Amino acid sequence: MDETLRILNLENERQRESLRSFLSRFSFTLDEVDFAVVLLDHGEIVASCCKQRNVLKFFAIDPLYQNQGLSQKLLTEVTYRMFEEGYDHSFVFTPLSNRWIFKSLGYDEVATSDEVVLLEKGPETIVEYIRRIDESYGLSDKENGAIVMNGNPFTLGHQYLIETAAKYVQQLLIFVVEEEASTFPFHDRFRMFQEGTKHLNNVILIPSGRYIISQATFPNYFLRDLQNSFAIYATLDVTIFGKWFKKLNITKRFVGEEPLDPMTNQYNETMKKILPDYGIELVVIPRVSNEQGIISASIVRRLLKEDKWDEAKKYVPSSTFEYLRNANEVIAELKKHDRKH
Repeated sequence: MDETLRILNLENERQRESLRSFLSRFSFTLDEVDFAVVLLDHGEIVASCCKQRNVLKFFAIDPLYQNQGLSQKLLTEVTYRMFEEGYDHSFVFTPLSNRWIFKSLGYDEVATSDEVVLLEKGPETIVEYIRRIDESYGLSDKENGAIVMNGNPFTLGHQYLIETAAKYVQQLLIFVVEEEASTFPFHDRFRMFQEGTKHLNNVILIPSGRYIISQATFPNYFLRDLQNSFAIYATLDVTIFGKWFKKLNITKRFVGEEPLDPMTNQYNETMKKILPDYGIELVVIPRVSNEQGIISASIVRRLLKEDKWDEAKKYVPSSTFEYLRNANEVIAELKKHDRKH
C-alpha cells in the first residue's frame, strides 16, 4: 500500500467531492464537517475520518484495507485536532459494525438506532451528567414532566405550553436548548424563560447540556434539511432522552402540536413511537393562536426583521418584548440572516 495521510481542504470543491464520492460507497451523505483526514493509496481515498467541532463522523475504511491498523492513524489525527481546539470530550457517530473499534479505544456507548451508534469519551459521561443534574436539582423524589424548548425568542406560545403542562405534573422540567446555533444566544434565551415562567412555582429551568438536541446528538435540527439522516438523528436523540433522562423520574414529555413545520412534526412522531418503550407518555398540546393566527417564534423573528414592533408585541410576553427592545446587536444580526430555530 502506497499510504499517504492527507488533511483535506474542505474549501476545495474537488477534494470535497472526492470525499463525498468515497463516503457514498458506505451510504453516507456528507453534511457539515470542519475537519477531514483521509488515507490515500496511489491517490485514491481508502479511509476517512471527519469531525464537526467535538463530534467524530464519517469514519470509513475500504473493506480491502481493513485490519491494517488504519483506524488508529485516522483517529489520532482527528483527536489531536480536537485537543488543539480545546475539546476534552468527544462523541462519535458510526455504523453499528464499528462499535467495538471505538469501545476498544475507551469510548462509552450512549445510544443506538437500527443503523448507527453514538459513543462518547471524556471526563464526564452521560452517567455522571444525569447524576449531577439529579443531585443539583433534587429531581428523583417527585413525578416529573419535561419539555425541551429552544425559545428563539420566548413567545406566548412557549408560555402557554409551559403553563398548560405544569397543571399535569407535580414538577415540570424545562430543558432549554443550550447549543449556540440560534439567533438569540443561550444566556439571553434562558433569561427570557426565567422571566416568562417566574409566576409558576413547580417549574424548574435546566440548561439542556450536550445530550439533548445538540450538534452531537441532533445536528440536522440546526441544518433543517430533509435528508435520510434526519430520521437516524431524531431516533438517537429521542432514544437518549428515553434511556437516560427517564432516570430523572420523568413520566411525561410535553410538545406543542406542530401544523406548520414538517421536520418538527416528524420529530414529534418519532417521540410518539419511541418514548412509550421507556415508560414516558408523550402529551401533545394544541398550539395557541392570537387574532393573527398561530403563534410561533419564526413569525416573531420575521416581524422583527421587518421592524414591525407593534405586531411582534402581540406574540410575546411583556418580559420578552422588554428584552427585545434592548437587544440591538442581536436584532441587527437577525436582519442579516435568519436561522430556522
